[in-house]
Amino acid sequence: MDFLSKYFKEVITSIELLEKYSTDYSYISPIISSMRKLPKAVIKIKSEEDVKKVIELMNEYHFPVIVRGKGTNTLGATIPIKENTVILDVTSLKGFEKSKGYLLAYSGTEFNELGINDLPVIPTSFYMATIGGFVEGGSLGFGSLKNGAVWDNVTEAEVYTLKGKYTLTGNEVYSIAQSAGTTGILTRIKFRLVKNRKGVEIEKQKFNSLSEAINFSLKVIDYAEFISIRNYPMAKEIEPGENWGKWNVIYGIESDKGFQLKDIITTFAGAYFTVVNKTGLYYNSLDISLDELEKIDTQDCYISAELSKSSIKYFSHTYFIGCNKLPNVGKMFNLHSYKINDRVEERRLKYIINFKRKVDAEDLFNSGKLDF
Repeated sequence: MDFLSKYFKEVITSIELLEKYSTDYSYISPIISSMRKLPKAVIKIKSEEDVKKVIELMNEYHFPVIVRGKGTNTLGATIPIKENTVILDVTSLKGFEKSKGYLLAYSGTEFNELGINDLPVIPTSFYMATIGGFVEGGSLGFGSLKNGAVWDNVTEAEVYTLKGKYTLTGNEVYSIAQSAGTTGILTRIKFRLVKNRKGVEIEKQKFNSLSEAINFSLKVIDYAEFISIRNYPMAKEIEPGENWGKWNVIYGIESDKGFQLKDIITTFAGAYFTVVNKTGLYYNSLDISLDELEKIDTQDCYISAELSKSSIKYFSHTYFIGCNKLPNVGKMFNLHSYKINDRVEERRLKYIINFKRKVDAEDLFNSGKLDF
């Protein structure tokens, strides 16, 4: 890959830095992290001209690439699993404007630069994540209960592929949302904005049964910013000083007197990551309809049910930590697989697969992460 330095201002090849670029926050999964390989080189992308040149060289030399922001993905989206992979660091491809209820941003723009109070859905790792990384590698987050998942809020996306540049709108944005960069190089995103949140007041309710916790949650679901239903072990691990019930509802309501968003998102939305890091226990996740949520009733392991909304349907994105087996309910959202087929719902997955077949039959974009 020596030829890369002829075309780009900054190409990284030192083993120490390549090692850093070979991992992301999926280090918490021994299964995913065991699959990683050292990239061949890292290109620091400075402009769209650099992106065009990468596409030109990929068509000529047929090498695989992975687009990387800040590397906050917990599902191995930015780790190479194929030899001779080149990492494209897009953190310098930044800039944004907010106008008429929308955000237009380059993919490398960080949430810290954007400001988060008027964003409909915000990742747990907002303090270091990029907007492009969230769109392609994320799904839910703070605000998804009220405003929907990330793909419900992207209205337009520009992506460079081996077959040229595409501007995707409407349902076409499903071709890149949660795709882990398997369909091209995302450069710009148009994202819906919401009314500025003033603050969020945290409320806690404790119950003797899961059914009581669910019924209460349904009463506040229309105006809550977030709702977490946690069993006693999970709640106690997060806040050991509190006198918790068997099942507990932690929820947030917009309020002038509340906490600033930046002070609560990681604490509440990132609960499973915190517990996994503290305990080292095996973990996984199920997406469960609210009608079936009562079937998860147990105190034998850590459980956190994060109520969310996707395509106007409510459900629970439910984490199980240290459980001997998962309940036979819902759909697996596999937190130990780098394959996006193991997470993306079938309706949206079809868009990703069809676009992949159209623009990257050779599987050069994030090779091996999509079965198509």
